[in-house]
Amino acid sequence: MLVKEGGKSIWKLNGAAVPKDVEGLCEQVARGYERRKRDHERRRFDIMYSGGSGFIETGGRSAGNIGDPCARKAERLEKLDCGLDARLIKAVDESLFVLCADVSRDLREKLMKSILLNCESGRDYPYEQLGIDEFSRTDFYRRKRRFIRGIGVVLGLVE
Repeated sequence: MLVKEGGKSIWKLNGAAVPKDVEGLCEQVARGYERRKRDHERRRFDIMYSGGSGFIETGGRSAGNIGDPCARKAERLEKLDCGLDARLIKAVDESLFVLCADVSRDLREKLMKSILLNCESGRDYPYEQLGIDEFSRTDFYRRKRRFIRGIGVVLGLVE
């Protein structure tokens, strides 16, 4: 559960273990995060900077304005930002932010990247190869578990 304490958002963990199927689903969400975020930003860019004059050409004469192109773009952006990919991106972003709130900015970036790499492939990127000596192995994996749980909380899969 996400709770505000002293102006900071923190996860209150009730000690219940995350079911394996939910944990696997949340790890899949984390694995696809970079791709989803890149595709989402590309789609936003395409919508915002798409051409079109809002006029239909018919036989050399203008048929008139067929609508407000800005309003159509706003509707498309709203639809994109309310979609599933946007919700999954938001879940990962929020979980990472809350998880790393107690760490300095430089170390936060390194920790976030390390957790995401470890979620991508724990065999290719184990703790020992990530080079984050500021955290113990136990602390790193505890933070990773909290990150996975945080995704589940944001998506409503875990209480």
